[in-house]
Amino acid sequence: MTILDHEPKAALSAIVEMALIETGNPTAREYWQQAQLRNLLKHVSQRSAFWRKRIGERKTSDIELASLPILTRLDVRDQVAAEGALLRAADGIPIKTHATSGSTGTPVQFYVSSINAQYTSVRSNAQFFMEGLDISFNRTRIKPAGGPIKDGYTVEQNPSYMGPLAPLFRSGANKHIEYLNPDFKKLLSELERNDIGYLVCAPRFLESMFSMFDPIFLKRAKAKMWFSLAQGVSSDMAKIFADLEIPIRANYSSEEVGPIGFECAAYPGHYHVATSNVVTEVVDASYSIDGVQHGKVLVTHLHSYATPFVRYDLGDLACLSENCPCGHQGPTIHNLHGKIGSIVKHRDGRISPFRIRGRELTSLVKFTEYRIRQTDFEKLVVEIGGRSELSSDEIGAIARFLKDRVGQEFEVTIHACPEINWGENRKKDAYRCEVALSK
Repeated sequence: MTILDHEPKAALSAIVEMALIETGNPTAREYWQQAQLRNLLKHVSQRSAFWRKRIGERKTSDIELASLPILTRLDVRDQVAAEGALLRAADGIPIKTHATSGSTGTPVQFYVSSINAQYTSVRSNAQFFMEGLDISFNRTRIKPAGGPIKDGYTVEQNPSYMGPLAPLFRSGANKHIEYLNPDFKKLLSELERNDIGYLVCAPRFLESMFSMFDPIFLKRAKAKMWFSLAQGVSSDMAKIFADLEIPIRANYSSEEVGPIGFECAAYPGHYHVATSNVVTEVVDASYSIDGVQHGKVLVTHLHSYATPFVRYDLGDLACLSENCPCGHQGPTIHNLHGKIGSIVKHRDGRISPFRIRGRELTSLVKFTEYRIRQTDFEKLVVEIGGRSELSSDEIGAIARFLKDRVGQEFEVTIHACPEINWGENRKKDAYRCEVALSK
């Protein structure tokens, strides 16, 4: 009794298996992960001198994950430069080059396989089914463009966002928008042209929109939920969406390994780990933020056969529990603070969170974009984009605001920039602690 074509049948089967791994019996999940880890370690030990040196003379079947050294970005760069991809043409699995966003410095080049992309696509769709979301709503994805584009933004529309499942399930339409210095009034008209449905974008985009337009436009355009990417959601932003009665979900992911965690619907700030994709550890819990001890997040990507990521240091700080308060019986990340580069580091060794949002700055000065960098202890450099000059009153207001929030000991230097030079940082992070990243 065969009715389904191979591709949709395989995608549907994958979703069922992902749900079983992530929400089923914990013992079965651990057994499955250990089997995948053994397969990966066997693969890397056969094909990589770099990894044989890290593993040593031990049998891969006997290796405890925690006994392996931590993998850094520099290690990845060295392995890729020396050995290239560990999948070969004879394996019959297409590969391509990829890179980190550059948010912590120069982007790191590495290799991914076609299977990695397939997993990410199917796992994204799986979340709709695992959470019981209505897929008849549209999906609107908005992201910064990689370079200059005509009219400041581009729009691509498709009848479905379900990928290979489109022949099986009727879903809303998919709209993909990329932007760079757009005419925001025209972009607003584009957003209101169709129902938004599920809005997928970084908080920074919405901060820019809300600085110019009343957030009520989201209700007019029938936004049903916001999937926040790349940055944490501020309390101000959370309140705006609560007032609009539009729920928020954040995803935790990285360019290197794809999905890491999906925010709990019942307990915001808790992320159910995507155990069908990664094994997650939190080590070195020596970072105290708001009285809570955080550690460094390490991930092992179970499908990283092209460029291996085993105990890879993401540069994020968080806490890890064996389960979620909602009852989910699986590892759960919480108190996720993001990159070490998103903290303020003080001369006496203290660290504190950087909690300044663009919406707060818009009451002081008009701009199209901004960037703040901690370049040294007690030194902040601020760039205000879209401006050729700033008045002394504006400069004074920004400096006082930052000192009140970060510390009076800071020297604040402020520059007007018609256009900010983001270099290779595709995420365009609004804040970066260069002191923490260099130590």
